[in-house]
Amino acid sequence: MEAKDALEEVSPEGLGQALRRLRRMLQAAHRSSIDVKNSYDFYVLAFKEMSKDNYADAFLYYDRAKYELTSAINEAKHNIRGLRIHSSRTVSFFFKLYGLYAVLYGVLSAMIFGALIYGYSDIRILGVPLWSSFFAGLGSSAQILTGVVDDLRREGMVVRYKRIWYTTIPLLSMIFGYMAYLLFSSGLIAFNVKSDDTVFSTMLVCFLTGFMTNWLINRLSSLSENM
Repeated sequence: MEAKDALEEVSPEGLGQALRRLRRMLQAAHRSSIDVKNSYDFYVLAFKEMSKDNYADAFLYYDRAKYELTSAINEAKHNIRGLRIHSSRTVSFFFKLYGLYAVLYGVLSAMIFGALIYGYSDIRILGVPLWSSFFAGLGSSAQILTGVVDDLRREGMVVRYKRIWYTTIPLLSMIFGYMAYLLFSSGLIAFNVKSDDTVFSTMLVCFLTGFMTNWLINRLSSLSENM
């Protein structure tokens, strides 16, 4: 009865999105060494029926695929006297699905850059204070965390920030922050860095530069392709 009610409410577009989410869940479970063969078989059947515009059958196969996936996850848990507790495989699955690795990395990165700002911000390299790079690194840490939240809000799981490439963002942001300080202190843009108010403004600019690291990477890649 519940499946029938859900079928009446779901749209073809909604079913397509649900199947895409299910595919990502199956991929995360497979990478965590969880046996998802039964669930994947029903997912394939659902996809085939949807391609034929048989939405009723597609939804039923999708619902069964979700059931089989839940069963596989429960089977992967440890069974101690009837009590199911998470195993290393299920913990890995949820970490991959919800981007918890990215969250931990983003929090650790923010703590490290916060400590560097507190302890080493007065050090200069070629006249440029290192706080410019550290604030950019802090901004990139915020970008990672907000990216995870945005994925969870849109997709219910992490799509972008579960790949290894995000670990390079703080390093690149430090370079961008350094260059942002040079840009403003060079006089190309009117900015008096000797003013206390301007120093705080520069810190904000460096932070935002780090936060926009992804955007800067895309723009620089497009520029290099057009050269």
